[in-house]
Amino acid sequence: MAFSDIYRHPFFSCIIVAWGAFCLPGAFGALNGMGAAGQVDATVSNAANAIVFGVLAVGAFVAGPLVNYLGVKTSFIIGTIGYSPYAASFYVNLHTGNNWFVIFGSVLLGLSAFMLWTASSAIFLGYPQEHHKGKAISMKFYFQHIGGSLGGIISLALNAKGNTRGHVSDATYYAFITIMCLALPAAFFVSPPEKVRRTDGTPVKIQPFASWKQEARSWWACLSDKRILILLPYLFYYQFDLSYMWGFNAAYHSVRARALMSFLFYLVGPAIGGALTGFFFDAKRWTRRQKARVAAIFLVVYSLGVWFFGVGVQYAYDKRPADDVIDWTQPVFGKSLVLFILYGLLENSNVLLIYYLIGSFTSDVNRLTSYAGLVNGIGSVGTVIAFVLGAVDVQLKGQLWANVACFLAAVPGLLYVAWNVTNPGEDEGAPSGTLTPQSVTYEEKETELRGVEVPPLTA
Repeated sequence: MAFSDIYRHPFFSCIIVAWGAFCLPGAFGALNGMGAAGQVDATVSNAANAIVFGVLAVGAFVAGPLVNYLGVKTSFIIGTIGYSPYAASFYVNLHTGNNWFVIFGSVLLGLSAFMLWTASSAIFLGYPQEHHKGKAISMKFYFQHIGGSLGGIISLALNAKGNTRGHVSDATYYAFITIMCLALPAAFFVSPPEKVRRTDGTPVKIQPFASWKQEARSWWACLSDKRILILLPYLFYYQFDLSYMWGFNAAYHSVRARALMSFLFYLVGPAIGGALTGFFFDAKRWTRRQKARVAAIFLVVYSLGVWFFGVGVQYAYDKRPADDVIDWTQPVFGKSLVLFILYGLLENSNVLLIYYLIGSFTSDVNRLTSYAGLVNGIGSVGTVIAFVLGAVDVQLKGQLWANVACFLAAVPGLLYVAWNVTNPGEDEGAPSGTLTPQSVTYEEKETELRGVEVPPLTA
């Protein structure tokens, strides 16, 4: 096999995306997973992350047309730029008390993140063949969470003597900044979709950019998709939990305990469970609808159990003295560790399922960018609200109940969409108003909007 065949293979670009996820969201998650972005308390980090996800939320709603205009490769490159200044800003704030750099770093990260997430979603959902999408999704998030766990190992090694509540060492910030800088060079090796060569010879579906007006109309068609509207509560919820989880870690645990919990949060559930989930999603013995139903039922039952356990732990910890820090030498730490590992699997399962469902809506890269932008935008709105709750000092038990309420509100829509999943282009059992050859939806809308002939859908 020639190098050009390897370079143009769909999974080569997916590997680049996974590497970017390792260096960027992975390191971001590790830094914040320790609680308070490595600082003493979470006030600054909650405010910073509210800014990050606020900018991401606004930007993500226009990300689809913007990425279609710039192209997924250029957008992905731009998306790698803003992470390292964010990490550097906390180092500067720690030593100088300077807040403007934190604000600047947070805004820059938000701008980068909506480009990164939308472009990478278009790549790992749009480049592979249908029966490889599950592995592509899980590979991306596997590397992302391995990055989070590796960041936890680095932090643990550099802060192993920190048995009190406090901030991480300077070397921790140096390590995260370095890791975040490694994604940019690799981003230049992503293949544009029109040059990708699948093994079965099928092309990656992409339409040329027509005009901003037509892109806006196409974006509105995605937003008004019945499945997106039904999923709105779940899209709002699926990233809502991070603020509470990171705040829980920071509030009760020593520096080294926080680092260990961050490491295992990303390793046990997401990295191991996520890899197995990808193989399940690509298993050919079951239909896509059967797999979506099983995954949704598992997630609902598992979530109920984890949140019930979390409520018990939270109320027990509320009774502890404020200056009583939990270290890994104490027996009670085992309860924290088990809960945080379960939280890691919960957070990862939500992300994998939502992208699996979105991947069933279409195989066209242009529409996938719009769907991905909407998913990230709506999810970021929920995340902003969650971090604002932390920034205004809402008690942790109040934040926990907000998560439980959002989850319960999201269950009906999640189950409905999972119950009616089809392969892209299939109409059997699809909800009314969704993407089917027999109904006037996206393929016909795209013909009207872009003025090009659209090939018929195949199952």
